[in-house]
This record gives sequence, structure tokens and C-alpha cells, in this order.
Amino acid sequence: MQKLPFPQDDPQTAEAAWQRLHRDFALAMREVGRVRDGGAGSPCHSRVDERILQAVWCDQMLRPEAMQTASGKALEVIEPGRWNTGPGPDFLDARIRIAGELREGDVEIHTQSGDWQRHGHHKDFEYNRVILHVVLQPQDDRPYEQKQNGDRAERCVIAQALEPDLETIRRTVNLSEYPYGRPADLGLCHDQFTRLPEEQLTEFLMVAGRSRMEAKIKRFEAQRATASFLQVAYQALLTAQGYKSSKTLYFLLAKRAPLQELAEHARDCPESERVEFFLSALLHVAQLAPSQLQLPPAIDEETRLLSERLATLWNPLRPYFVDRLIPPTKRWFRGVRPAGFPTRRMAAVAELAARLTAPGGGLLTQIATMLQATELDRLNAKELRAFWKSLRGLIVVEGGGNYFSTHFAFGGKKQAPQALLGQPAAESLLFNVFLPLVILRAREQKHTGLEARAWLAIHSFPALEKNSIVKFMERRLFGEAMPVTGLLKRELFQQSLIKIFSDCCAQNERTCDDCTFLSLADRIAKTGTT
Repeated sequence: MQKLPFPQDDPQTAEAAWQRLHRDFALAMREVGRVRDGGAGSPCHSRVDERILQAVWCDQMLRPEAMQTASGKALEVIEPGRWNTGPGPDFLDARIRIAGELREGDVEIHTQSGDWQRHGHHKDFEYNRVILHVVLQPQDDRPYEQKQNGDRAERCVIAQALEPDLETIRRTVNLSEYPYGRPADLGLCHDQFTRLPEEQLTEFLMVAGRSRMEAKIKRFEAQRATASFLQVAYQALLTAQGYKSSKTLYFLLAKRAPLQELAEHARDCPESERVEFFLSALLHVAQLAPSQLQLPPAIDEETRLLSERLATLWNPLRPYFVDRLIPPTKRWFRGVRPAGFPTRRMAAVAELAARLTAPGGGLLTQIATMLQATELDRLNAKELRAFWKSLRGLIVVEGGGNYFSTHFAFGGKKQAPQALLGQPAAESLLFNVFLPLVILRAREQKHTGLEARAWLAIHSFPALEKNSIVKFMERRLFGEAMPVTGLLKRELFQQSLIKIFSDCCAQNERTCDDCTFLSLADRIAKTGTT
């Protein structure tokens, strides 16, 4: 087990250590001559928002009735286009109608309307096929943008058309689920990263990963200001079930059907019916229950009986939640394979909700108890594997006997039994939700021993499946020969690559123009300060 490079009881130390290593790395890059003269200016933090807006456009998280051009013409999006991960406009080959006229071409996305000219698109022939400039906020009252060939592109301001609001989208949408380009070349930092001795590289990645985990804890801490511990866990569980734009719907569902309120209503419910009670509430508030859907006239007996049970459980709840129902939307199913249909996802969450609210402290207490009872730094490899198997077993939902273990949707064809929440999903929840929550609870209770055990778990946690950002950053930083190959066998180090992409690359996958190492080194050179 690697020794932690900073005290566990001071969360501020993690960010301070990250800032120090960031600065030292920038200076080292300059010393070896890798930093270009002139630099790239200040890091462009607006790219984070721009990529959020690209996700909004990709999945049309917009109210159709509110869509219009800046000149007041009706706008209908038929096809948002293909997300472009190379040079040029953000979306290619879109199809829209403006005032009833069909137009085909490209779409460019910006946070501010002035970025069109700041980025030089008005002088770039690659943007001559742009038919729509989508912006969050206008900086002038001009309804169009000038193109290099003299034509004009209509402008569309989407601030008032977002569904749901921007803050909810920012908090729930996982940008790693959207396309990223493969770097055409190695990053400017490649030489310096591959030159670092193993000990220094390990420290750099460990500190970056620790800083990212602290950010997760901080987000949960912010939610604790208005929600109980169980509600924060429940919100995270539900949000994790979504894919791309549907994450916002799951988060909204957690708010409209809060866990402790459901638990109060379920207090007199027989133990054997608690899971179906939670499922009935979730499905009805989401308007995905059988009585709210258009099912075939003839359904099988198993489906009919379940529908009746869910309706019976919902009837006493209806007066409390009728004004909180989520408007019907196809976004629940957009881009989702049958195994990930919301009906199955909610069945899994219903089981976990019952575990969270079980007598004696529930699931969170069970996880904390297992961590306290295990000295992870003394386990051999076999014992460590057995420990992880036991811990994720608290979260896996096999679903034996559950209707949705053999059905993707109500009335659908019966399938071979499948777990409602399998091993990969359970491991992801354990690392990204439960371990950060255990640390937060330990800090609130000033339980330093529990926090230390949770951090040891995070440091030894086996790597999850690589997402697109991790794969991208492996290539950008290390090329084909990844040094210290054992590092990325642990999830903390994969998290470090996501942290570097967010903080140091400023979410820019196309070029190194927003490199914060480069801009910091230039700033230090100009001011003479370190």
C-alpha cells in the first residue's frame, strides 16, 4: 500500500498539494524547452460550459416550444447533427427548419455570442456551412453572424429554452459519456511526463486523484446543507442510473420523491412489500407506471398482476405526490439499450432504497462497519479480492424473482434472468458514491479512524472500466509506452487522468491551446514569481 503523501484529516491539504505539483511541473516543462514562446494565455475555463452546451444540443435538452432564432423566427430541430471531434464546427450535417424552411448544414456552439468573432470563424471558410450559431447568452442584439463567404448564419439564444435548468444539467450530466476525439499528436506535456522518475510520477498522479476525490466529497457536502445523509446517497444512486441527458430526469425524480418521505409512508408496509412500494412510487412519479403508459390490450398474467399490485400501493400515495409528477418525456429511453431501460433501473434503486432505510442504520452503516473491521494494508492480494467481493455484494442487486430481472419493460418478451445492478455498476457506486459519503460522515462525526480506513480503500481500489477520457489521456500524456504500468490498475490513478484533463487541459481535446502548464510557466517567466 502506497503511503499517503499528506495528512488524511485536512481536506485543504489535498488541493494545496495539487497546486504545488501543478506549479512545479509547469516550471519543469519550461526548463526543458517544451513551452512555446507566447504561451496560450489564461486557461479557458469557459470550455467546460461550452462542452455542457454541446451536450445540451446533442441530446436536445431544450423545450421545443421555446426554440426560436434571435430574429424571432420559429425554429424546429429535426436532426442536431453529428458531434465533430475534429477541426471545424461543433456539429456537422444538422437539419433544422427556420420559419418552416428546411435547412441543412453545420451548427456551432458557444457560451457567448462574441466568441464567433473572437475565434475567427467569420474569416474561416470551414465555417461557411454553418446554418445556426447556438449561444447561451448574447452580447449584442445582432440576430445573425457574418461568414467568410459573405453569407449569414442565424443566431439562436437558448438560455430560456433549457430543460431542466443549467445548474441541474451541470450537476447531473456526465461529460465523459459524450464523444471525445483521439489526439492527433502527443500532448505538449508528454516529454516531461515520460521523463519523471517513477516516484515523482506516482506522487503527481496520486495527488491529482486525491484532489478529484476531495471534489466529489465537497459536492456531497454542499448537498448536505439542504438534505439528509440518506437523501444525498439516494440522489447519487438515482442520478447514476441515467445515461447522458436522462441523468437530469433521475436527479429530478430523487427531489420529487424524496427517500425519507417515502420511508415514512412505507413504515406500516409489510417487509415483503417494501421494495415494490418504493418501485411503485418511483414509477408513478416518473409517469412510467403501467397505468400511465400505452400498453397492448392483451398482456400476460404476470404483467397484469404486477400492474395491479403497483396501482394498489400507489393509491394511498397519490394525494401526496400528484402535483409532483414529472411530465411525460421520451428522454427516459433516448440512447438507452433495453437492459438499461428506466423500469429496470428504478427496480434496482427500489431495492437499494429498501437497504438504505433498513433498521439498524442500513446500507451506509454496513459499509462503514466493514471498513472499520478490516485492516486493508495488512491484506494480501487474495484477501483483498475477497474483501472487495464482500463489499460490492452489499450493493449488487441480483433481482431474483423480480419481474424486471426477466423483463426489460412492462409486457415485454420474457428474457433470461439478468442482475438488475451487476458487479461493474456496484463497483462504480462503491467508489464514486459510498466511499466519499463514508469519508464525509466520518468528518462530520470527527471519526478519524473511519476516514483513514476509507482512504486506504480508495487508494487500493481496483481500476474500473476505462471511460473515453481515461483512454484519451493515456494517449495524450504517455503515447504507446505507458510508464509504471501498474499505476492504472488502481482507480485512483485513472481518476487522476480525468483531473488532469479537466484542470490542465481545460477540457480541450482538440489541441493543447488551453494548456494550463504552458500558461502558468509563461506567467511565472513574465512576473519572475513562483
